[in-house]
Amino acid sequence: MEFSVQTGQQNIAWADLVDTWQRLEAWGFDGAWCHDHFIPAGTRDVDGPCMDGWTALAALAALIPRMRLGVFVTGNTYRNPALLAKIATTIDHISGGRLNMGMGASWYELEHTAYGFELGTPGQRLDRLEEALEVITRLWSGADRVSFEGNHYSLHDAPFLPLPLQSPRPPIWIGGGGERRTLRLVARYADAWNGLGPLDTLRRKAEVLHQHCLEVGRDPAAIQLTAGAPVIPDAIYEGYVARTAERLDVAPDEVRRRTFGGNAEDMRAATQAYLDAGFTHIVLMVNTPYDFPVFERIATEVLPAFR
Repeated sequence: MEFSVQTGQQNIAWADLVDTWQRLEAWGFDGAWCHDHFIPAGTRDVDGPCMDGWTALAALAALIPRMRLGVFVTGNTYRNPALLAKIATTIDHISGGRLNMGMGASWYELEHTAYGFELGTPGQRLDRLEEALEVITRLWSGADRVSFEGNHYSLHDAPFLPLPLQSPRPPIWIGGGGERRTLRLVARYADAWNGLGPLDTLRRKAEVLHQHCLEVGRDPAAIQLTAGAPVIPDAIYEGYVARTAERLDVAPDEVRRRTFGGNAEDMRAATQAYLDAGFTHIVLMVNTPYDFPVFERIATEVLPAFR
């Protein structure tokens, strides 16, 4: 089992973000992620500071020597995909070939309204994501010049050098659980799928992904199954479990199996539950202020049991 941490870069000073990533690397985590937001997400304090994820990632790639890294999950609506391919390739070189390319269709309506990004309907966003994935993978293919004419993006005899350092390309991660469109895009383009939610739901969606792979002629085993799981600070963990169980009308143990917090036995059981469901990478999702003792306990009491 692999473990990475999505830290985000909101409501935190740059020096503290660097310190956080340095701690995660020293504790032995496999990777870390920025998020792709310009306004704080997942919090009521939308007026707080939030740094750009890809810019921050470029600097972190030069400062953090071992962990794999990426933006979890890049909102496709924010950048032209050819520009994004160039940014990602540059960071792959800066990092010495450690980039994971996280991609998604975007969702944060407030951010789009505030900054004038076109959000569109879910269907439109998926259409744009599909074209963007085609553009990026073609540019990374090694062809001398690339042309593409879509409804949303176009390339005209475009050169693309340097190519990414990783061969054949940086691993593409796609997040989302839409069974008809998103998981089919995973089957066509991705090297890893990241899902969120109860384990029973994740198992069912993994079966849908398996079928999409067979339909497009892809080996399902070629796609790593990954899952995002929230890390809950010790001070609020038991209250969080109780409230969430009541809100979702599930047993408290079900909440414990999909979150990280509490004692080491609970966290090892949660890890084993994901592993039993076929998921081999857990992205631990956190928000500021970070509870460093929880990370240290995961590193010392959970990671060694699954390595």
